[in-house]
Amino acid sequence: MFDIGFFELLMVAIVGLLVVGPERLPDAVRTTARWWSGVRRMLHNARAELEREVGADDIRRELHNERIMRELQESRREMEKAFNTVDAERENVPTEPHAEPAHSKAEKEDYLSEQDESATELQDPEYPEHWHDYGDPELNSHHPDRAALAEKASTAAQKKPQEKDKQS
Repeated sequence: MFDIGFFELLMVAIVGLLVVGPERLPDAVRTTARWWSGVRRMLHNARAELEREVGADDIRRELHNERIMRELQESRREMEKAFNTVDAERENVPTEPHAEPAHSKAEKEDYLSEQDESATELQDPEYPEHWHDYGDPELNSHHPDRAALAEKASTAAQKKPQEKDKQS
């Protein structure tokens, strides 16, 4: 509102100190502050009364509602247009049952369906799928495959002494 910087305020304070004097300066500042706040209060009350009489709140509310209604109508028109284009495209679609898309010969040769691959080909022997649930069977004592590993280990342990006997 006012372009008053720090140095202008400092100059006003120095002039006020020189003109009014140090004894009366605090009273003069209080009086000026009261006068200024009274003017601001009076302007605020006048504005509020004028808005009440004119009905500015109602006008603002009506303008806001009209803007929202306009936006809703535009959105409705756009949606109807989109639906109409989709309906028109649907009517133009051929109704042949199980129509396959036209692929080039090279695409047909490169195509491998998932049904052609067996489940055993897709398994990674280094990371069986169930390991993410239980972890490594050698490290987890509650692993379902732990019993099978224990049997293999005991069978292997039984074979080792027999092999040593055969070698000697």
